[in-house]
Amino acid sequence: MGSLFIRNARIWTGTGDVADAVLILDGRVAFAGRERDASVAAGIDVIDAGGRLVVPGFTDGHAHLLGTGAAMRAVDLKGVPSVAEAARRVADRVAATPAGAWLRGAGWDQNNWPGAAFPTRHDLDATTPDVPVVLNHTSGHCIWVNSAALRAAGVTASTPVPVGGAIDIGADGEPSGILRDTAARLVTDAAPNPTQTERIDAMEDAIRHAHSLGVTGVHAMDVGRGELQAMYALRDAGRLRLRISAFLSASRLDEWFERNLATGDGDTMMRIGGVKFFADGALGSLTAWMREPYGDTSGTGFPLQPIEQLERDVRRCLAGGLATAVHAIGDRANHEVLGIYERARDLAPHLPRRIEHAQLLAPDDVARFATLGVTASVQPIHATQDMAKVDRSWGERGRGAYAFASLLASGATLAFGSDTPVETMDPIAGIHAAVTRRNAAGDPAGGWYPHERIPVEAALRAYTEGCAAATGATATSGRIAPGCDGDLVVLSSNVLSTADPMRILDARADLTVVDGDVVYRRDP
Repeated sequence: MGSLFIRNARIWTGTGDVADAVLILDGRVAFAGRERDASVAAGIDVIDAGGRLVVPGFTDGHAHLLGTGAAMRAVDLKGVPSVAEAARRVADRVAATPAGAWLRGAGWDQNNWPGAAFPTRHDLDATTPDVPVVLNHTSGHCIWVNSAALRAAGVTASTPVPVGGAIDIGADGEPSGILRDTAARLVTDAAPNPTQTERIDAMEDAIRHAHSLGVTGVHAMDVGRGELQAMYALRDAGRLRLRISAFLSASRLDEWFERNLATGDGDTMMRIGGVKFFADGALGSLTAWMREPYGDTSGTGFPLQPIEQLERDVRRCLAGGLATAVHAIGDRANHEVLGIYERARDLAPHLPRRIEHAQLLAPDDVARFATLGVTASVQPIHATQDMAKVDRSWGERGRGAYAFASLLASGATLAFGSDTPVETMDPIAGIHAAVTRRNAAGDPAGGWYPHERIPVEAALRAYTEGCAAATGATATSGRIAPGCDGDLVVLSSNVLSTADPMRILDARADLTVVDGDVVYRRDP
C-alpha cells in the first residue's frame, strides 16, 4: 500500500464532484477535491498531472487472465488472412518447441478467410505432422488440431461426443480437426498441464500488460484449480498488483463446495467473485443457442448443458453463498438464463447476478435485466469486431445485438470488459467501440446500428462503477472518493472532451496506480 498526491489534474471522480487533486494514503483515497483544500503531509510523493484527465482505474469485467498470459507466449493467429498463413506461422514455431511439448496458438477466425470455410487437420499436417498442435478459435469456443493431437488424445470417428459439443467429421469419415465447445476438452485434457511456475510467469505477463492499459482490476472468468492456486501464490508472496475477483469454473463445482468457498472470501487484492457457467457457445463457431436458425445455416446452435441442470446448479450456488455469472450469447440462451434468474429471484437476493456477453437479445428480454437486477456484463469491442458476422448469420435480428443503449435506458447495470485474450484488453478500444459503433478504420460511417451508441461518460462508468456494482463493491471501488481503493489512471488525452469520437483511440494510459503505488509509467 502506498501514499501519493496527484495535483493539477482534471479528475473524473465518478461521483459528479469537481476535483483537480487526489490524495491517497496507505492505499485508500483520503481526499478528492480542490487542491487548495488539500492537506498534504511532508514526505508524500507528489505527481503533477499537467492538466491531464485522471479517472478511476479501469476494471476489465470479463477477462481470462491466465489465458491472456498464455496467449502472449503462443502462436498469434489474430488477423491471419488465410489457412496457409496460419499453418506457416505454426510451422515456424516447431523448431522452438521442446521435445514432448505441444504447440499452442490462438486467434484464428475462418470468417476472415476466402470462402469462410473451417480449416482441417490436413492443413496442419502438411507442415506440422509430428508435433501435436492445438489452435484456439478467436471466440474460444472451438479448436483446430492436427492429426498428431487427435492421435495423442485418442479421438476417432467412434469417440462419443460429449453433451454441449461437436466433433466435425470430414469427407473421409474421420474427425476433420475441428472440435467445438465441450468436445474440445477431449483433446485439451490430453495435453500436458503447465507447471505452477509457468502459470505464475504467464499471469505476471498478463498483469504487466493490464497495467500498461490502465487496468487495475479484473473479473477473472472460468478460473480453474491451477489458476486459482497461482493467484493465491502471487498474493501470498506480495506480488499481486492487480485486484482480482475470481469467478470459478463450474466444471469443478463440487470441489469449490468441499473447500467451503463463498463470494467475498479473500482480501482487498484477491476475492472470490462467484461461479462462471456456460449456457451456450459462440457466434463465430455457430454454437450460440438461437430462437430461430442462423441466416447462413439451418442450425440453431445448442445449449452446453440441459437447461434444467443449469438451473439446479445456479440454485445450488446461490443457496451455498456463491454468486453466479452465466455466459449467454444467443437470444434463446439469454431468454432461458433470465428465466432461471426470475424463478430464483427470492433465493439469496444479496448475491449479485450476471449474464456474461448478453450478445443478442430479443426485444422483450431487454427490460428483464433491470427488473430482475441482473448485470449485463458485456464487451463492447465484440460489437465492432463481429458486426460482419452478425450481419451474415443473424441478419435483421442483429438490431438486438450489443444493445448497450437499450439496456442503459431500461435501467440495467452495464459492466464492460474485453474477453481477453479473445479481443484486446484495452479499455480505450472498448470505450471507442461503445461510443461510435465503428471499427478502428472508421467503418461504418455513422456507426453500426447507431441507436445503440452510448455517451463517453456512460462508457467510463461501465468500466468503473458498473464493474464494482457487478461484484457488490460500490462502497470501495469504481470511484475516486474518500474511502475508495487508491486505484486510478492518468490518460494522455481527455476522452471526455474529444470533438471527434474517433480520436478517443489516440488516448493512452500515461500512469497507472494500484493501491496507491505507481505500477506503470509510459515512457514519453
